[in-house]
Amino acid sequence: MSSEPAPRPGDTPTGLLLLGGSRREVDAWVAKHVAPLVVAPVKGWTLVAAVGSSSVGAPYDDAATVLAARPVPVKAGPALGFFEIDGRAVLTLHGTGRRRNPTWVVWEPDHGLLRPPGLELAGPAELVRTAGRPSSTRDELVDLLHETQARPVMMLQAVMATLELPGTRLLTDPLLARELPEAVLHEPDARQVGWFEDSVADSVRLRRELGVLE
Repeated sequence: MSSEPAPRPGDTPTGLLLLGGSRREVDAWVAKHVAPLVVAPVKGWTLVAAVGSSSVGAPYDDAATVLAARPVPVKAGPALGFFEIDGRAVLTLHGTGRRRNPTWVVWEPDHGLLRPPGLELAGPAELVRTAGRPSSTRDELVDLLHETQARPVMMLQAVMATLELPGTRLLTDPLLARELPEAVLHEPDARQVGWFEDSVADSVRLRRELGVLE
């Protein structure tokens, strides 16, 4: 945690998570992150918003992508994530089971829903159930996700509104998260950044040894 000033609005990624688990578990998870995050309680959830650039190099310098892909511990979840990445609206779902990695919904203007290879997709019923909404909300969500004429951030906000989730305005101005009651800014710890970079380097070396990388 740090009192250093947060980045300027132009430097901030578009991405937030709503976590339903223990605040203690959420704080422990956030403390190991490699980009600045604001944490605050909001209407039955703990909100985690990305408010600055990642402290590690490419391809992990995109704070929204790093937050979207990072597994959420079972005790900190379930969790729903909302991100704009490479001009697409990206939703993530971290359920209550033992699955480590998130499942995904990826939407692109003019194309609608995509099926990116290598990603396990989340179904609308799962999103509705995790958000705590009645099953009848599923049809409304399906109709919304079949729209193709919207900006990614507008689609994310519409999904959040359909699921009656808090924090929609933070998708257009993430720095507003700092003004939420009981909000805490967590800056990345230098040791955690170093450990992350070392683990990435080890993974790359291993993949090269196994012939996965040229």
